[in-house]
Amino acid sequence: MSEDSARPLAHAGREEQARELFPYREQTPEEYAARHFHEWMCFSFDEFRYSDPELDAWIARLGQIFFERPGAPSVEELRARFLTPEEIEAIHERDQEELRSGTRA
Repeated sequence: MSEDSARPLAHAGREEQARELFPYREQTPEEYAARHFHEWMCFSFDEFRYSDPELDAWIARLGQIFFERPGAPSVEELRARFLTPEEIEAIHERDQEELRSGTRA
């Protein structure tokens, strides 16, 4: 059984949520990860299959990146590719502030 067929099909509400949440037609999963990885504390969208093949492939790739699976680039590599030094610094400063304030584990 392949990894894809082992994932259960997302129910309609979850698929609708994914369509609204992810810019899968406007942005690659790589760019999304570079820009938004730090906003996610938990990610489980890749545990499901989606009836839209484009959405399904996009979310599966995002999961590969988020969970550092073999063959996926690191988030740091992607940030260097897609973000300006100022954007990267802003993410690092936000992370440090969250650690200092105790709002991030």
